[in-house]
Amino acid sequence: MTAGREAGETLRRQDGGDCRLRPLPKEEIYVYVKAIDNTRLVRVVDGKDWAASAGVAGSVVVASLLLIVQLLPGAVSLLASHKMEQLKKERAVLVNELRELRSKEAALKSPEKLEEYAGDRFVTPAAAAVIFAPPAQGTVASLGKR
Repeated sequence: MTAGREAGETLRRQDGGDCRLRPLPKEEIYVYVKAIDNTRLVRVVDGKDWAASAGVAGSVVVASLLLIVQLLPGAVSLLASHKMEQLKKERAVLVNELRELRSKEAALKSPEKLEEYAGDRFVTPAAAAVIFAPPAQGTVASLGKR
């Protein structure tokens, strides 16, 4: 920094040499790969190992089935209670709809509405002109079976 231009020019003039890396760094390390021929080897079958594996697999299946059997009643109960709640809500909606329809029917059958619909053609019958039919013999509320 203090040398100024002279030092900078001398650095530019110097030959820096060959600073490139060698093609293979640490080329003194040799890796030897030995070819292994396994064609003459015979596989030894261990019956105990196979039996142990089959036993573990079987016990996992049995444990899974026991867990499912244990959880199944609770799941069925949960689904049934959910269905019951849905049916209760649906019943409440239908009961409200029935009440609305009955109130509309009563409003349409009211004497004022009937007179409005009939106009001058509607005549209220006299009390003596009304005949009430007796219940049929097969009905439950029949008066003849007392």
